[in-house]
Amino acid sequence: MSASQVRMIAGCMTGTSMDGLDAALVEVTGEGLGIKARLVGMVSHGLGELVDVLEPIAEGELRAPLDYLLAARQLGELHADAVEDLCGQHLPAETTLSMVVAHGQTIWHAPGEGVSWQLFDAQPIVRRLGVPVCYDLRQADLIAGGEGAPITPISDWVMYRHPARDRLIVNLGGISNVTHLPAEGSPGQVTGADVGPCNLLIDGVVRHLFPDRRIDIDGQIARSGRINLEMFGLVQKHPVISGKTKRSIGREDFTDSWVRELVDHLKTKLSPSDIVAGAVEAVAQLIGRARFTDIQDVVLAGGGAKNPVLVERLGALMKDRAVMLSDELGFPVDARESAGFAVLGALCQDGIPITLSQVTGAATPGVAGHWVFPGVFKR
Repeated sequence: MSASQVRMIAGCMTGTSMDGLDAALVEVTGEGLGIKARLVGMVSHGLGELVDVLEPIAEGELRAPLDYLLAARQLGELHADAVEDLCGQHLPAETTLSMVVAHGQTIWHAPGEGVSWQLFDAQPIVRRLGVPVCYDLRQADLIAGGEGAPITPISDWVMYRHPARDRLIVNLGGISNVTHLPAEGSPGQVTGADVGPCNLLIDGVVRHLFPDRRIDIDGQIARSGRINLEMFGLVQKHPVISGKTKRSIGREDFTDSWVRELVDHLKTKLSPSDIVAGAVEAVAQLIGRARFTDIQDVVLAGGGAKNPVLVERLGALMKDRAVMLSDELGFPVDARESAGFAVLGALCQDGIPITLSQVTGAATPGVAGHWVFPGVFKR
């Protein structure tokens, strides 16, 4: 593959928030660490009734083996629907889709045991679209002794690095995580880490206090509440946040029962809108108080970046930096992870390890990804 060759790759992501499936079509030019990525278009599909199946499973509720198999198949069918929609809307005429890269739905992340489970069935995509599918991208890092997360710092380097400015990429998903891209830095100089709960906390609080809502649309509830540090004080006591040992985190660390305990503790002295405002403030404080030096740009992405109250609070806490949405750099906030997985898939195809030792702790992360190909191989 030459530096001028082009691949059209669909990246798909369902995050810990389980607020939908994002699919991005990315034009990847070049090979290996020399690739360039351009977003062509994206679509978002709701999970529908599948979320009622996935949420209990991800909370650790035991199910019959058939339930896991059916959920994986349904998720694969949903991905096939989304990619068909994506190509119908955005794939240029007389252009072929090169491959699909899918994260799958994280059911359980246990890096201490060297495993992480992203539920997914690739066969519906392969059968319907006739293209290769790359998935299960964390295992190569985990088997090498790493945390398997964060997984996107190298795709952030491809998509957002700047030759003259230090940038902090902040992903506001179910979990918040950050990538530090030093100016003129190589992948070996990129750092990243999980920070704490984001939408898992905010959306969870909203659902407990306002059962008819799943999210705080446009931050309307938080806007009507009083900024306070009550929730932040409680969140800081979580073992993952207060502990000295840094590790990757997941939904299993911030369960629905944990959120319910926080709400029950606060609702006797704070109004519902104050509790939601406090949850937003807790997320902002966790990120804003993290120690980052020499940062000039703060780039926000992920579903939480659509909450204007959270964006405003992060701007206030990082007032000495230029705070912007990833939209300004060519990747809408909803597309950061799905586009990032398209980039990760291209690197996997080119034989490049996608995780960074200084981020995950894996001494020698190998080439990641499980592949499913259409057709039959002939000798």
